[in-house]
Parts: sequence; C-alpha cells; structure tokens
Amino acid sequence: MSESDRPPGPPLHSFDFLYESELEYVWKTLGRLGVGPNDLHDAMHDVFVVVYRRWDTWDRDRPVRPWLFGIARKVAANRRRREKEVLETPPDVPHEPQESQDARDLLWRALARLDDERREVVVLHDLEGYTGLEIAALLEIPANTVHSRLRLARAELVTIIDRLRGPQ
Repeated sequence: MSESDRPPGPPLHSFDFLYESELEYVWKTLGRLGVGPNDLHDAMHDVFVVVYRRWDTWDRDRPVRPWLFGIARKVAANRRRREKEVLETPPDVPHEPQESQDARDLLWRALARLDDERREVVVLHDLEGYTGLEIAALLEIPANTVHSRLRLARAELVTIIDRLRGPQ
C-alpha cells in the first residue's frame, strides 16, 4: 500500500512507536485498575483504539502517560461496571522472585477490594509516582481530595492486607 492509498489518520509510524514504547505501561496500568488477566488483551485493544481515534487531540507538549492513564482509567471503569466482579489475579511478571511475586499478589488482591476512587489515587501516587498536584489535575479533583483519598486508601489497604494474611 502506498502512502497515497493509506486511509486518513495519524501517521502510522508515530502511532506504532507510541504503541510499542507504552504497551507495557498500559498493560500494568489496566491491571492495577482492576482489569482481570482474561480481559487485559481486549482492554489493551480498547485503549489503543481510543488513542488512535484521538491521536490529533493529544497535546504533544505534555507527557503521554497521563493521557494514556486517563484513557485506561475510563476503559477499566467501563469493564468493571459491565462485569461487576472482584478481580484479584495480577498479570504474570516473568523472572520475578517468589517472595516478590507473593507480595505483589497480596497487594493486587488488596487493591481489588478498594473502591475505584481510592484505588486510582493510590495507584497513581504509590505505584506510578505522580505527585498529589499531578493527580488532582489528571483526575480533575481538588488536591485536598487526593490527599484524603490517599490517606484513607493506605489505611484501608493495611486493614485489608492484615485480613488477607490471616492469623500469624
């Protein structure tokens, strides 16, 4: 297919580059937001279809990951609403020591029990490394709300993890 025969849309080489470079990030983000392992491939597809369709709306002066997170967040929320199930199985991470895998699995199961608003904030802050102000801008909520949700989510995670571990 020649360039002139290609359908209108974003330059495919740029989209392909974004897809290849951010595939793992979107995969992890969807999982952290509660998309189960059986749905990750479909959710990934949904995210990148939206990315392709909105390619021209992406502000190239801003980092791509917050934009991708926002899209992944909506895809994950739509899937959770449709399925109404608690998803506790994280995607596989190759070559991970058993102790790390056990800790990750426990955290994953605990995150699945948080409500969406608290899970989003704790994932963005504690796992993705965003600041409170960055999260506030991304989620379009006040910074104080971010800090409140983060504090409540952390306290709830401790309680959930203690329950999941059972009597010691």
